[in-house]
Amino acid sequence: MNSFYKESNPNPHLHIHVRPRYDKPVMINESIYIDNEFGHHYALNKSGVLPAEDKEELFNRLKEWLNR
Repeated sequence: MNSFYKESNPNPHLHIHVRPRYDKPVMINESIYIDNEFGHHYALNKSGVLPAEDKEELFNRLKEWLNR
């Protein structure tokens, strides 16, 4: 969308969503995550919040993977 250009002082930026998919359970810190929708379309309005320390670990893993 170009809504940033509608403002008097435009501030365009990139905004993306990353939704990792996995076929086996994944352990992050002491939490186990299971993708029950793997191989299917994901639910758009799925609720759930990751603990801050798991978010940080996931971010670090993604960053490391992208920098390979």
